[in-house]
Amino acid sequence: MGVVYKAEDLKLLRMVALKFLPKEATRDPEIKRRFLNEARAASALDHPNICSVHEINETRDGMVFMVMPCYIGQTLNERIRQGPLPVPEALRIAMQTAEGLAQAHQKGIIHRDIKPGNIVLCQDGLVKILDFGLAKLADGSVLTREGTLLGTVAYMSPEQTWGKPVDRRTDIWSLGVVLYEMLAGRPPFAGEYPQSIIYGIQNETPAPMTSLRTGVPLQLEHTLDKTLAKAMAERYQSLDDLLVDLRAIEKTLPPHEPAAVSLPAPGLSPPASRTEALKHPVGRLRRRLTLAAGSVAVMMLAALVWFQPWRSQEAEHGKTSPATGLLAPKKASANKEANEYLDRGLFFMTSQLDLPRARQMLERALALDATFAEARAWYGFTSLLMIDTGKSNDSKWIYKAEEELRQALKDNPNSARAHSALAAVYFYSGRKELERKEAEKALELSPDDMDAKNWLGNYFLLSGDYATAHKLFISMLERDPLFFPPRMNVGEIYRLQGNIAAAVREQKKILEQDPNNIYASAKLARAYIDANDLPLARMTLERLTAADRQNYTIKIAWALVLMAEGKNAEAVREMDPETLKYALIAPESTLEVADFYALAGNSAAALEWLERAVRNGDERSDWFQRDPFLKNIRALPRFQQILDSIDLRRRMDSARNGA
Repeated sequence: MGVVYKAEDLKLLRMVALKFLPKEATRDPEIKRRFLNEARAASALDHPNICSVHEINETRDGMVFMVMPCYIGQTLNERIRQGPLPVPEALRIAMQTAEGLAQAHQKGIIHRDIKPGNIVLCQDGLVKILDFGLAKLADGSVLTREGTLLGTVAYMSPEQTWGKPVDRRTDIWSLGVVLYEMLAGRPPFAGEYPQSIIYGIQNETPAPMTSLRTGVPLQLEHTLDKTLAKAMAERYQSLDDLLVDLRAIEKTLPPHEPAAVSLPAPGLSPPASRTEALKHPVGRLRRRLTLAAGSVAVMMLAALVWFQPWRSQEAEHGKTSPATGLLAPKKASANKEANEYLDRGLFFMTSQLDLPRARQMLERALALDATFAEARAWYGFTSLLMIDTGKSNDSKWIYKAEEELRQALKDNPNSARAHSALAAVYFYSGRKELERKEAEKALELSPDDMDAKNWLGNYFLLSGDYATAHKLFISMLERDPLFFPPRMNVGEIYRLQGNIAAAVREQKKILEQDPNNIYASAKLARAYIDANDLPLARMTLERLTAADRQNYTIKIAWALVLMAEGKNAEAVREMDPETLKYALIAPESTLEVADFYALAGNSAAALEWLERAVRNGDERSDWFQRDPFLKNIRALPRFQQILDSIDLRRRMDSARNGA
């Protein structure tokens, strides 16, 4: 981008840097005008993390130059050459860079060339962003020639490599690449030639950080994945959102981290499947995180799904998988590459709860084999998980899931995975009887399908048949004590039966495995609320991260705690319209909103939400009559009418089944 000289300002007696733009850039009047516009825009930026511009001028022979401060320190590129950075240091640099870029974005300037060479680490600890030479203004005016690849290839976003329009999310991608390189010691996409790097940016996924080094929080792994999402819509939409997550991660770090960073031997790559992963030390770590609890990975298991490993050869021969001890009767695709993409999709689901990345892998599998029922069934299930994990309140995900699963069953009517996932769809759409039939069909095809057993257990639980549900969940725990969804439900049954001590014990067992398990935290808090131990309920939720606080399940739990504490205004802010929208489509959460309004003294709203809970399939009439929060509405005629409607439905179902 030109030549930079260290110089002395003879008037102000200070050291400065003089940047002369290339001669070829100043020969074309249009290009020269754009460079000057860019320099003027950059000079308007006033932020501690942005290199300021003192002056813009021209020499007599038309050479354009900028006068900038001269910083003492080293570039981030030089720092990375010394080895991967400790997590706290990498976070500090990434956050300062993000803060400076956020200010530029507010001024309508996109940098487009964020890389370690353009980030200076000053001796006083400040981070400075240099070189807005490739910047683009928000009004669409490009400050350098269009139609060419601009920037440093390894840090380009996918849209840059395709020559497509860019916006602030382009800088977010590049910052994600820089953060990845700080932690791994190398960029996520590498190659001998620029073409191979571009291919990787456009088509490949970087190796998970957990396969490259130890000590990286899973939340940071998830944040990296989100910054490096190839689709702009799936990335962070603003640097403010990214900063919220980075600051939350920083708060979870231990006070001190050893300077040394543990890296695998050169050439070590992540295993291709979970079965192979168990033979590998990194894979064994990932296995522990999946079962016993990385806060993000275990959220996936909290979705009441058991991710059985994809091993087509085992399925063909009826062998059990060493990863779970369960049969994996799955039909492989004739396309080997399609099977590999299914493997990758399941990896992103089980190890990182990266639903967008998993969906991308599954889409590639389906592009290679449109009739690959197993991949389509998992793809449909990822849509439902957007709701089940508390990430989205958009009911369209349920309909998308059903559409994909029905297509999967057209391609393979005997897909246990599709029948099991369809049971989950019916659970979330209030069609309980269909839920039971699909779960039972899945178990006919695969008797050891833990996922199908979970949905069947949930059917009995929401029907108020605690004895049958309890027996089913206990049998699952006997088979796999570390599989926490049945334990979570056993604890919930104890709470509904009034055995608070046992309920607390079961949820705590989960939290011993995974201190950040969102669902066990919410259910433990509710058990404490029922016991009128509000300090412990609050403490249970307060130890979660700021990011977890945005989960709709946790927001509902917080609203109940605040309302029980008498903090009505704060409680109403927590139970905001978006959270209520989620509760409308989440059967177990609908009743909690009825509890919320009953506790607030709003009987009409409480009864309305109780009716909605029943329409969503919640028929726990015995609990409705014992729920301490509903005591103020039990004497109302409408409450009894709701119980009568449940009784009528049960008698009709009994008569229908008897016929």
